[in-house]
Amino acid sequence: MSSDHPVDPSNAARSANWDGDGGVFWAAHADRFDEGVAAYREPFLAAAAIADGATVLDVGCGNGRVTIEAARRAGSGSALGVDLSSEMLGVARRRAEIERVPNPTFLLADAQLHPFPAESFDLVVSRHGTMFFGDPVAAFRNLARALRPGGCLVLLTCQRWEHNEWLRAFRTASTQAAVCPSRRRPRRVLSR
Repeated sequence: MSSDHPVDPSNAARSANWDGDGGVFWAAHADRFDEGVAAYREPFLAAAAIADGATVLDVGCGNGRVTIEAARRAGSGSALGVDLSSEMLGVARRRAEIERVPNPTFLLADAQLHPFPAESFDLVVSRHGTMFFGDPVAAFRNLARALRPGGCLVLLTCQRWEHNEWLRAFRTASTQAAVCPSRRRPRRVLSR
């Protein structure tokens, strides 16, 4: 874990979690989480319309699945994935190496304040990452500064709570599991 990158004060608690136990958990279950949103990957990437030679910024890249696919589609271009979790960025780097995709890079950074070079990206994408900004106005201002004129922002976000069946079902299931202990108690195994 590393905390040597600047973090916006509004993101301090999130950064500590993502670069701590939260990030470790998400990294350990990377494939499972990617499977959970796999149905959205193609429509999301189609909306991004990544052209050969494009420079892509993936915000909140997590375990790198979108960054790697963006880099593939960018061909002679590149993709930069940024995230608050050093553990997940490690998974992303290993995935890119295993899949032999040479043009993604990954950076531990807070997108709200990281000094991206001005007008350096053709496209900014984020699969669920922008939902966690502590200061969305500052974050989107920073991302707009990093986009080239005519650049595009493509986001995949969850719907509001009342319209999001998946999150409500998950919350209900996890709450029920917490309040309804198993009727069968685990047996204690004694060794001799």
